Amino acid sequence: HRFLQPALRQAASSHLPQKNTSRAPIIVGQVCTTVKSRATLNYANCNTPFVGSLSHHRAISTTATPSVLSASLQLSPNPNNLDNAFTSKIQSYSSMSSSEQPQQSPIKTNTGIETSSGGGGSSKSIFAKLWDRYSFQGQQKRIILGERLFRSAQVRANDARWYREGRIPYEFRPRHAILTMHVWFLHKRLLADRVDPHAALLLQEELFDILWNDTRSRIRAEGVNELTVNKHLKDAQQLTFLHCTHYDHAFQEYANDDKKRFEELAAAIWIHVLNRDEEAYDDQLKRLAAYVEYQYMNIVLGVPDTYFWEGRIPWGDVPEFRGMVDNDGKKLKEIGSAVVDGLEELPEPWMRTLTDAGAAYYWNTDTNETTWKKPS
Repeated sequence: HRFLQPALRQAASSHLPQKNTSRAPIIVGQVCTTVKSRATLNYANCNTPFVGSLSHHRAISTTATPSVLSASLQLSPNPNNLDNAFTSKIQSYSSMSSSEQPQQSPIKTNTGIETSSGGGGSSKSIFAKLWDRYSFQGQQKRIILGERLFRSAQVRANDARWYREGRIPYEFRPRHAILTMHVWFLHKRLLADRVDPHAALLLQEELFDILWNDTRSRIRAEGVNELTVNKHLKDAQQLTFLHCTHYDHAFQEYANDDKKRFEELAAAIWIHVLNRDEEAYDDQLKRLAAYVEYQYMNIVLGVPDTYFWEGRIPWGDVPEFRGMVDNDGKKLKEIGSAVVDGLEELPEPWMRTLTDAGAAYYWNTDTNETTWKKPS
């Protein structure tokens, strides 16, 4: 059913640098310019319940420790060591669907994407559903919106503050975990959609397809042998599903227990984002867990349907990492504008992106100018 998508994807990626040209038209050229921001939320002063140290979480066995497959990728969880409850969730993760939702009016957006009315996907005829899935127009709209949502998550995950002030290691797995976190927020919003659950389900599939294509490019950019790319991708997919189901577990099992939910989120962040770092700061985990709590409410319940179906995601602010203390209560030295090894900071509105082969190029999201040379 995806026979038309290679041509559409080629059109969507036509902003790659070309010889003797500085401009190239693209379908999703306004992706990054649609990202809005809200007033700063001071996570350092949040009142979310939190008790003592997280050392007891660091002994739980909900995931298997990955073996080192290469110098730069650590992506091999052993399925035999995974907790049964989590493995069962992983197996059914992609088969989750929305329940029947109340009827809503159609939403018209300025992108040409119009959602259906009359209860969304639950009341659609089989022919309408087939049209959504297989028609050229349906696939084109889905690809455009999927790209917009993914690029919005990617821009937020690539913010330098996570890796500088936030002290998150700038390595493949932590960076992938931050991206996964933001894709999960969008995934939960799509599952909760009341406008057109069928279109939302198709869009969710598209969103994860884009994530896997991007992950494959980032794996190639790490310089691994081409024969092992698919193996690394499979390992990354397994870690991604495990990461997502850990968040699901926290919000489902402790929906009415703020304290336990917050501790479980902190544990999930320590396991998946900080890779079980025994020297991680509890203060750092508190702020990241508070961010997940806030962002879940913001994306799933706060973003208006019209904005969401245009791909405009108001993420709010990155957590405030200033004034953090270590596990002995001593204030950490401020990093400021320190250089993080491997992190490229580009002038606005330039963005670093990758070809399918993993080669880096630079894209001006305002003018659509592209270049292989790093802009100064």
